[in-house]
Amino acid sequence: MQNTLAVRLLRGSFFLVLALFASFVPGLLGYPRPPSGQNSLADIATILALFMQGVIWANIIIAYYIQRYVRVHVTDGSAITTFKALGVVARLTIWIVLGLAGLAIALAIQNILGDLFAAISIVMDKPFVVGDSISVENYRGKVEHIGLKTTRVRSESGEQIIFSNGELLKSKIRNYSR
Repeated sequence: MQNTLAVRLLRGSFFLVLALFASFVPGLLGYPRPPSGQNSLADIATILALFMQGVIWANIIIAYYIQRYVRVHVTDGSAITTFKALGVVARLTIWIVLGLAGLAIALAIQNILGDLFAAISIVMDKPFVVGDSISVENYRGKVEHIGLKTTRVRSESGEQIIFSNGELLKSKIRNYSR
């Protein structure tokens, strides 16, 4: 029994289910959504899962139509091999494009991931905590907030200074509270 295209697409929909799970389950469990404009890990997982799902569906569609064309129109053995080879080339092209897009995405989010790992380092190593009086370069103040991307410091004159976590950890920090 041969599968229809719809059955094949449904069987290959794992990443779509994963994307829906990443998008909706945190909200259903009562976790608050981050303010608009901030990317959450669930949003990033959703985008990646949907992207992968699109590639998988494209592979399924290409394989289905090549198989169908060969079955209906081609009788010569060498032509069958040629069409199957063209199908492999088409699917390989999709995965190469995916790899290049993945590389572009990785380069685009490199700073974000650096700040995220710096935030984890700040939380784990605790060079300072909220409420500590610190100085970084020519700035001095009290730590108000340590976030995933930035750390906010209130200066002695009242202005708020926002440091990227990655750049903050590269700087020399003086903690006057310890």
